[in-house]
Amino acid sequence: MKRTLIIAALAFSFSISALAQGQDALPFTRIDRDPALSGMAGASVASSDQASWSAFRNAAVLPFFQGSLDAGIGYQLWAPSTAKSSNINVGVAYKFSDRIGLSLGFTSQSGNPYDVVNSDGEVSGTFRPTDMVVALGFGVGLGEKFSLGINGRYVNQRLGEGLAYNGFNADLMLMFKPSDLFQLAAGVSTLGNSITAVTREKFAQPAHAVLGAEFKPIHGLKIDAEAEYYFSKNFAAAIGAEYCIVDIVYVRAGYRYASAACVIPSHGALGLGAKFKGFRLDVSYLTASPALGNTLNIGIGFNI
Repeated sequence: MKRTLIIAALAFSFSISALAQGQDALPFTRIDRDPALSGMAGASVASSDQASWSAFRNAAVLPFFQGSLDAGIGYQLWAPSTAKSSNINVGVAYKFSDRIGLSLGFTSQSGNPYDVVNSDGEVSGTFRPTDMVVALGFGVGLGEKFSLGINGRYVNQRLGEGLAYNGFNADLMLMFKPSDLFQLAAGVSTLGNSITAVTREKFAQPAHAVLGAEFKPIHGLKIDAEAEYYFSKNFAAAIGAEYCIVDIVYVRAGYRYASAACVIPSHGALGLGAKFKGFRLDVSYLTASPALGNTLNIGIGFNI
């Protein structure tokens, strides 16, 4: 039993540092779930073109979403050279009126299995670590140009038999949309309880302040930018672009720069998408990163 716990403790340390050299707990909370906007390197906090994934990022986009229902499901092969995580993501959003919307999100992740060693030093089986996120978002319009979004998330991580960690975190976001060409978002994200490891050492969740903007200079083209300051004294910034061809095909690209210990490291992103009669298919691919290289995210969605 003791050796099993030691292995699980090491797995916990790895789960914190596999994607970065920092000490933020439950780092998978910050993974971009949206297969479209992850193709823009996550420069997505100010985008209201899709609402289904807003419970994971920014529920303040809900009042500005041009629809009533948006839903999506995706499969993510995350960091295949390091974390080797297979993720199933689900998101849905519904607008009850022009000013009020609600979004729900769910993530189930499974990591790379490891051997379980008993007290006699023998391998008695294997264990596959799992992560789960249940998210709820609420957005309300404050007049025609402003909105407020609040997200709450329950996070669970199982690293071994009898070894699980639970966390709660929340976002508070504000949006400003003075015109159809420009919108701005700002707030604080992933504020939550600290996580105590089996070593009794405490780790904070990746809480941070975020500022983002989206600009649509011409029809079919949008440019997003985002900056994040983590309370663990880390910094990240991302820029991404999307171009829509004949209102059907979408081409995306982006780059994220992050400080050495940031929870999501620097990487490049490429993406493609297609949309027809409310249905959409999106694919993103992350590259230019030893930790995240070859990450693939594919999803389908529907909105009305």
